[in-house]
Amino acid sequence: MKRIFSTIAVIAVSFTYAQEIAFDKLYSNSDPVNYVIGHYPVQGSDGLKINWHGGIRLEASAGKGIQVLKDGNVGIGIQDPHSNLEVGDQNGGKITISTGGSSASSANPKYPTLEFAGYLNSPKARITATEETGNKYGSKFSILVNDNTNATQLVERFSILQDGKVGIGTSAPVERLDVSGNIIAGASSSTEGINALAIRYVDGSLNNWGSLRSSASTYMSFGVKANGSNVGWLSSNGTLSYVKAAVTLDNEGFKFMASPAQQTALNVPVNMNELLKISPSGNASLIGKLEAKEIKITHTPTADFVFESDYYLPNLEEVERHIKEKKHLPEIASAKTMEKEGVNIGSFQIQLLQKVEELTLYSIEQNKQLKNQQQRIQQLERENTELKNLHQEVEQLKKQFLTLKANH
Repeated sequence: MKRIFSTIAVIAVSFTYAQEIAFDKLYSNSDPVNYVIGHYPVQGSDGLKINWHGGIRLEASAGKGIQVLKDGNVGIGIQDPHSNLEVGDQNGGKITISTGGSSASSANPKYPTLEFAGYLNSPKARITATEETGNKYGSKFSILVNDNTNATQLVERFSILQDGKVGIGTSAPVERLDVSGNIIAGASSSTEGINALAIRYVDGSLNNWGSLRSSASTYMSFGVKANGSNVGWLSSNGTLSYVKAAVTLDNEGFKFMASPAQQTALNVPVNMNELLKISPSGNASLIGKLEAKEIKITHTPTADFVFESDYYLPNLEEVERHIKEKKHLPEIASAKTMEKEGVNIGSFQIQLLQKVEELTLYSIEQNKQLKNQQQRIQQLERENTELKNLHQEVEQLKKQFLTLKANH
């Protein structure tokens, strides 16, 4: 007991005269450099310095306190910290950064902050929670980073509002996720693994019909996992019976597919029928009918060559013979050929136009013939009228002659 009081007295006297106390003054030791309790200068004051080579431990109770190791690591609630600062507790460590219990206004908010600094102590990133009017209990969580404009310029890149809205690239998100900029999702490439953005369904997964996804079997698809044999995945809780439609994009082009109406459990393979396909070359195929208010087809050349002076217009006798033998117009595919190979609408329209123009030439020729015939008929009618008049004159002369003869 006398030794303890002596030690306290020595410390008190030493601080009174601003001297350092070597460890051997407290406990028998011959290393006064690494074991010292002393002071260091502070502007306008003095600071307490404890240099204890083996480490320093301050405990309020067994195992509960602050531990400073000789390598500089500091532990709070833990005696073997593994980093510069480690807070530990059997129930989970906790660090609180607060406003000291005070509130703030929107005009002058307060920001409990965790900051990361770098070169010349310039701030690199900052994590804050905003205390302001309207956030009596709620808050706004923000992550700010240095945008390399200058040493102190920090820009808010990530925000979470108290109503759950999350913003990336915007400090005032208006939806659950508000991204100002582009989004890239997935693994190392679009054809490795499953890369998807999905809408949550009952019993749902990344194969949902509300998913935008890519994988090795399809470069990009909406609502379906499909491969070359058109095998897809239905997303259902087993209670619905609807037609499912899907859109895929792969090296064959852009496809619209659908499955028949059925009630199928989740993630069961189904056959998808290809309804529409647009190939990388721009060609499109459609299974079914197409209805449109207007369709414009650009195709060259047209059929105006029919009106050239050197165009051979077959006579109607030739056309008649061809129809009797082939059962279709010259230069027009037969019904069997159309059924087998289909019809190129652009070329077919030109061929039909060619036949219309040929019909126009036939009509013009027939019109000329009709005019000539009409003129001939009119000429014959005039001649017939003259003959009638002559006949009447002859009859009249005949009567006069018979009258004269009877009188003599």
